[in-house]
Amino acid sequence: MQMQNKSDPRAAFFDVRAVNWEANCYPPPVREKLPSLVASFHLPPGATVLDMGTGPGTLVPYLRKALGPSGRVFPFDLSLEMLRQVRSKLGPADPPPVLATAMRLPFRDESFDAVVCFAAFPHFEDKGRALSEMARVAKPGAAVIISHLLSRAELLAHHGTHCAVAGDALPVEADMRRLFLLAGLPDPDIIDAPGHYHAVCRKPAGTPGGRA
Repeated sequence: MQMQNKSDPRAAFFDVRAVNWEANCYPPPVREKLPSLVASFHLPPGATVLDMGTGPGTLVPYLRKALGPSGRVFPFDLSLEMLRQVRSKLGPADPPPVLATAMRLPFRDESFDAVVCFAAFPHFEDKGRALSEMARVAKPGAAVIISHLLSRAELLAHHGTHCAVAGDALPVEADMRRLFLLAGLPDPDIIDAPGHYHAVCRKPAGTPGGRA
C-alpha cells in the first residue's frame, strides 16, 4: 500500500469507524441500489477508473464487474483503516490502494478513463482543488463523476448528526457549476433529488492540468 502523510485530522473520524462502516451505512436495502448506480456511470469495459475517496471500497466490486476482467480500479482514501477494508475486494490485476489526499493526487495527468467520486466529495477540505485534480488526472473525453445516494439536503442533515463532519456539505448548484467550470469542465449535468445526487461532465480536449 503506497503511503502519504495524512494532513486532515478528520481522517481519525473515519479510521475508528472503518470496520463497521459498510454494515452501518450500506445495509442490504441500500446496497441493492449500487448496481444501477454504477450502470448509470456508463463506464466502458476495460477502462481504468479512479475510485476517489473509496472509503472501505464499497463501490469497488460493482466497478470491477462493470469494467470486466481487463478493467482496473485505482482506489484511494485519506483513511488508512478504510483502506485496510479495501484490499480483500481488489482483483489480481488491480493496483494496491493508495493513502492520499484529494487535493494532491499521486497520479500523472490524463491517467484515467473515468474518475468516480462516490459519497466523498463533501469531506474534501478544498473542493475546488479536489475537482481540479480530478480533471487533471482524467483523460480527454473521460467522465468526471460526483455521486451520492442522498440529495444535497439529505446529506447535510445526515452529516449534521456527527460533529466531526457536521460542516461537510455539497456546494449549492451554482457553486458546483462554478467549481466544475474553474476545473475546465463546463456545463456539468447535475441532478439533485430525494435519494440521489449526480454531477457529471466529460473532460473536453485541451483542458489544462490542476490549479497552482
